[in-house]
Amino acid sequence: MFDYEYCNCYIIRKISSKITKIYDNALKTSGLKITQYAILKYISILKKTNLKNLSTAMDYNRSTLGRNIRILERKKLIRFEKGKDKREVEITMSNDGIKIFKVARQSWENINNQVSENFGKNKIKILEQILNDNIL
Repeated sequence: MFDYEYCNCYIIRKISSKITKIYDNALKTSGLKITQYAILKYISILKKTNLKNLSTAMDYNRSTLGRNIRILERKKLIRFEKGKDKREVEITMSNDGIKIFKVARQSWENINNQVSENFGKNKIKILEQILNDNIL
């Protein structure tokens, strides 16, 4: 039998999974998952972007981002257009993407405010500090 060992990684992953489910559930009416919402949010901020700039802005792994981008393309929420350089592809939100994003945005604001309220200002500040700390 093992003695109880506290594993930071396991606890953080468990919390992350729980929070993701809460946000995914709140976004159900839009048909988006929180990861897809986040990508659309960054595309809306950047207006026109490419995979490299989007992954840099989001601090996201390019292959993971690429898989999620393809899902958004299949849902017809984003468009690919040829860039100035014919090898480059620009990513923009489609009209349907803009509509869905607006619906999702309201759901996201509601759940984000509720989660923030439940955590409280002190815990939110601690979470921000943890995120910004260089632990290793």
